[in-house]
Amino acid sequence: MSKPRLVILHRNMGLLGGAQRDLIVALPEHAKRWSITVATLNAPQLLLDRCEQLGIDVIAPDVPWQLPTGPIAEVTARAGRSALKAWRRLRTKLQPALDAADACYIVLSTGGMEVLDIIPNNRPLYVYIHERDKGIYDDVLQRDMDGQLRYPLFVKNLALTYLRRWDQRWHKRLWKRPQSAVSANTPTSSRLLASSHGWPTSKDWIAGEVKFRDEQQRPAEVGVLWPAIDPSAWPVEVSEEERKAWDAFAHKPTSPYLLTIGRAGFMKGSKEAIQVASAASLPLVHVGGGEVEEMRHQAKKLNAELLVMPRIDEMEIVALMRNAHALIATARTEGFGLTPMEAAMVGTPALVVSDCGFTHTVTDGFNGRRLPWPNTQEGLDQWVMAVEQAGEEKNRMAWSEAGRERILQRFTANHQAEGLARSLTAMGVKVETTELEMLPGLDPA
Repeated sequence: MSKPRLVILHRNMGLLGGAQRDLIVALPEHAKRWSITVATLNAPQLLLDRCEQLGIDVIAPDVPWQLPTGPIAEVTARAGRSALKAWRRLRTKLQPALDAADACYIVLSTGGMEVLDIIPNNRPLYVYIHERDKGIYDDVLQRDMDGQLRYPLFVKNLALTYLRRWDQRWHKRLWKRPQSAVSANTPTSSRLLASSHGWPTSKDWIAGEVKFRDEQQRPAEVGVLWPAIDPSAWPVEVSEEERKAWDAFAHKPTSPYLLTIGRAGFMKGSKEAIQVASAASLPLVHVGGGEVEEMRHQAKKLNAELLVMPRIDEMEIVALMRNAHALIATARTEGFGLTPMEAAMVGTPALVVSDCGFTHTVTDGFNGRRLPWPNTQEGLDQWVMAVEQAGEEKNRMAWSEAGRERILQRFTANHQAEGLARSLTAMGVKVETTELEMLPGLDPA
């Protein structure tokens, strides 16, 4: 029996951020159930290689679409308008796959809902919005590392009026669409997304359980579809390839260090990570670029040792994670937070702030430490104590074992593929589902 056909659409896979890598990780499990076509306006080599291995067709423009940036582009919604034109130009090439599809699956990170314009209304549709657009509905991207707004709030709100209307127009179109379901990546992300558009949210947080508000199967709530973590990419034991990469790593720290991963800035809590490192008297290693000069400035002010890594490959990141004293995660409005889970997989303690997505993954003292913001002496003292605890072998072993078990029970690619399949089955699509146990979301963990 042939597999049903699924078209997966994502605006810009070239970003290769968390949402894009999440899809690449999950593709092998999706491909066990579906005959897949991936459509994107920018297809990086990592995606092309993975799809070639899996026999998945990729449809993309001959010239990759580039995300317009800058204040003018933001104010005028140039990214959305440009993407809409690019999707319409790609439609001729994509139409045969859409006509043959049994279902469509849109994956969104920041923006990208304009692809709705080319999807036939008679196709069951699942939309996975990892998080709402922080640039429109939050102010974390408009603040410098000290937390000060770069522009007065009324200027920001006025400037983003058109962009917000553009975004809401497409979300309204989704909510009115028959045979549709929508989910975010955690209960926190679901609630924030729903609050931006006046939508209800799930109370169960079980991936694959979708509810409709009428006989046309229009969505009744925002559900959850958890991100996927690939255990094979973060093995318990050091592989020979990883050992060689670490031995040859030119930027290897020479003493115990704390690690932070992500684009440096206010949103990622980079200043707070430096505060912790300074108080704990350990070097902080940063991976991910961003506002690194401001990080250096903060480190100098706080008398902290900061090591900023150049662009490094995935095997070097795994080795850097495994050999860290602890991972520090102090991000604001983080939807899920992959890095603490990845740290647990390789035996490195994850020390996270008790905020947003981390509250669904880390149970304090069980699979890591979940701590208050280090912006008071009391909070900072708790972080210093947690850094000391992270050096105790019994804690490292216990937290890693508990973290790995939680991941294997909830956050694998198989769980994500099963959640998608069950949701589309509810819309009448004949796709394979299994008896895999889908546990309720931890809210909080």
